[in-house]
Amino acid sequence: MALVVGATCHSSLTERSETVTSPPWIRHAGDSYGSPPRPRRCRQRQRLLKNYQPKFFTADDFAALDALTAILIPTDDTPGAREARCAHFIDFLLQASETVDANMARQWRAAMQALRDAGFHAADAAGRETIVAAMARPERERGATHPAYFAYRLIKQQNTFAFYTSRQGLIECLDYRGNSFNVTFPPCDHPEHRTL
Repeated sequence: MALVVGATCHSSLTERSETVTSPPWIRHAGDSYGSPPRPRRCRQRQRLLKNYQPKFFTADDFAALDALTAILIPTDDTPGAREARCAHFIDFLLQASETVDANMARQWRAAMQALRDAGFHAADAAGRETIVAAMARPERERGATHPAYFAYRLIKQQNTFAFYTSRQGLIECLDYRGNSFNVTFPPCDHPEHRTL
C-alpha cells in the first residue's frame, strides 16, 4: 500500500505528486484502522476474550478492576470501559512489565489491597458506586481524605488511557477520523466568548 501525497512547489508553482511508502505498521493494519470493525475479526476477538484468564491479577481482583473501570467510564449511548476491555488492557500491560518495573507491580498490588480493605470486592453494584464516590471525594473537596484514594487515582489514570486509546474510545466516542486538518476554522458561537 502506498500513500500519494500531492504537493505544490512554491518556486515554480507547478503541482507534483510523489509516492511515499507507508510504514510497516500501517501496511500491517491494512484498511481496518478507522473503518468499521469486520464481523469475522470481532467474533474472533470476542471468542478470545470470552474465557480470558488474567495474567497479573487474581480472578477476584480482575473482576473488581473490571467493575471499577465500568463505574468510571460507564456504558450509555456510547461504549464504555467494559466494551473497550480496559481491565484486560491493564492486566496485559502489568503482566508484560512486571519483570521490568517491580515498583509498578507493587503499586497495583497495594491498590487492589486498598480496594479490598475499603470493601469494594464484597460490595454489590450500588455499594461499589458508593465506595467509588467516597474514594473520589478528595479529588473534589479540599481537605477530604480516603485511604484508597491513591488506588482510585491509579486506576482512573490507566483506565482513561486504556479507553481513549481503544477503538471504542478514540473512534466510536471521540469520532477521531485520522490526522486531518480544517480548511477553515469556524468561529466560536458562545456569546460570552465574543468580548475581549
